[in-house]
Parts: sequence; structure tokens; C-alpha cells
Amino acid sequence: MAHPALLIVLLLSSPAISSSKRIEPKFSAIFYFGDSILDTGNNNRLPTVALANHVPYGKDFPGKKPTGRFSNGRLVPDLLNQRLQLKEFSPPYLNSKLSNNDIMTGVNFASAGSGFDDQTSQLANTLPMSKQVNLFKDYLLRLRGTVGDRNASRIIANSLIFICSGTNDFSHYYRSSKKRKMDIAEYQDTVLQMAQAYVKELYDLGGRQFSLAGLPPFGCTPIQITLSRERDRACVDEQNWDAQVYNSKLQELLQTLQGSLHGSKIVYLDAYRALMEILEDPAKYGFTETTRGCCGTGLREVALLCNALTPICKNVSSYVFYDAVHPTERVYMLVNDYIVKYVIPQF
Repeated sequence: MAHPALLIVLLLSSPAISSSKRIEPKFSAIFYFGDSILDTGNNNRLPTVALANHVPYGKDFPGKKPTGRFSNGRLVPDLLNQRLQLKEFSPPYLNSKLSNNDIMTGVNFASAGSGFDDQTSQLANTLPMSKQVNLFKDYLLRLRGTVGDRNASRIIANSLIFICSGTNDFSHYYRSSKKRKMDIAEYQDTVLQMAQAYVKELYDLGGRQFSLAGLPPFGCTPIQITLSRERDRACVDEQNWDAQVYNSKLQELLQTLQGSLHGSKIVYLDAYRALMEILEDPAKYGFTETTRGCCGTGLREVALLCNALTPICKNVSSYVFYDAVHPTERVYMLVNDYIVKYVIPQF
């Protein structure tokens, strides 16, 4: 499962702007690639246990039904699409009922439990970045068939490619044989090479505007704290330090990459600083619980372990996390406000 990942966190470091404030569309479409922080239902179509298509997920989603989103409500892709006046939700590409409007204004390729590294997805049988990019190629064929080659190229060039991945790669690294084969610095560089290759591939397919999130302090997520057996529920410092080092490398890489990809714009999202700010001063944002999820004990429950038989907290809006990994809708709303106010204007 993806950890509060990358956009979760995406930056709650500033006061939220009004959710009713609208801005004119900057992009013809938005395409989402990544893990469960962005997955709006693709995993529902896969033979995997990385699922959120059951209660209590979706408790506060329109219609009060589970859709495959790992939260009590909407995710950033839904909120951002709506704020940018593209459409109300972010449709998963594997949904067989995609309309032509969905095709023209962007779709979602993200898959819970995935990463840049193909091996990260193997145990859960989800879609790693390589397969998500292949699905994008399939999408391009349908788009060209719908609007023609010229319009398809224009749509892709004027779109935003939003990537939120990597957290699962490192979460799995600590508990896999990889740790014995290569040290953390080597694995960081390996993941960065993969990320670079995928951005280049998407660029070659016509993409020009990219937003990539760095790693959050995933050592502070409820599941990681539980697995570390920290009695005082403290963050796992080693993992957070590794995340910071990776992020520094990623920022340098993205600057170099933008310079080498003519006409590209690549915006880095500082997920680490944002999440640490809310965790260190939760009252500032109206949260009272930061080390446990709302579902069950909040220590381990996620996916199938968070189900109809699992008790739910009384006041979900006071929790940062809905399950032991993923944030509540209110967190996503704050994240979306940040993106609109501080990230989108950079394009």
C-alpha cells in the first residue's frame, strides 16, 4: 500500500484557501501516475488484495459508497480536476465506461501498492509505473481515434502529468532482500534512474508539463511506526533521514532533466516539509490525532483489514490518517488548496 504519500502531505504548510475559490483552467487535461494516494479505482479491475472497494472506505464520498479510493472521501485528483474546471472526478483508466469527455480531459493510471520499481508491485499484483506508462500509450491510440492526431498532440502538450510514486519502493526496501544486496544510497540512485526514464518516456510521448512529488516523512506514518515497534509511537528517524537524502537527489535530478528536455517544465513538490509541519503542529490545522488511523486501532488496519467489521473513530475530521497509511479527505482538501495556490502558478 502506498504510504501517506507523496501528495498527502503535499503540503499543508500554509493556511488553506477557500475551497470555493475557482481559477481558470491552465491545462487541457491532467494525467495521474502513481500509487494509492492518487488511485481512484484502477485496482478494482485487478486481481489484487490492495483494494478499497469496500466499506468503510468511501463513507463520505458523494453517494456514500466505496469506489476504490483509499480514504473516507475524495482524493487530490478529484479535487484538483474540479478546481481546474475539467470535471468532477478523476476517472480510472481501467473503467470500461470512460466517455469521450473523460478521454479528452485526462484519466488516472495510478495503482495502489505500486512504485517506480517493478518488483514493488509484484507481491500485490498491481500496476508499476512501467505498466501505467504502457496504458498511457494505449490511451493515446484512443485519443487520436477520438479527436485526430493534431488535436491529440495539442491536448497532451498542454496537459499536466502528475506523478506521485516512490514511497512504496522504499517501504518495501527495508523489509526485502534488496537491503542485503545494495545499501540505501545505491537504491536511491536506482529509483531515481527509473523515475528519470519514465519522465523521458512520457516526454517522448508528447508530455511537456510535469509535477513530481518527493517522499514524505513516511517514517511517521502509523503503519511504519507500528512495524518499528516504537513504544512511544515516535517517527522512525532512519527512514525519514533516507527520505530527505532521496529528495535532495531528486530535486537536483529534476533541474538537470528540465534543462535536457527542450520545452519542458518540471515542478517539484516538497511533500516532506509539508507533512512534518502538520505533524509537529497539528492543532494549527485542527487535527488532534497524528499517529493512528481512524479505522480500528489505527495501528495496522489498511485495505482488507479495514472493513465493515472494523470500528471507525467518531470524529474523522480530527484525524490526519483514515487508515494506518492513507489520509482523510480533509487532509486532501488542504493539500489541494496548497497545490492550487503554490504549485499550479509555477506552470
